[in-house]
Amino acid sequence: MTAGWRTAVLSGAAALLVAAIAVSFLLWGLNGPAYLIDLIAAYCF
Repeated sequence: MTAGWRTAVLSGAAALLVAAIAVSFLLWGLNGPAYLIDLIAAYCF
């Protein structure tokens, strides 16, 4: 029972990671690195 939940959580985390990487590369390609850095700075500070 525990192994099924562990697999679901790991696959969900992997999917979120892949989506975050895809979005970051898309933003990088559209606006360059400055936009991505500004976005991170706006959310962190």
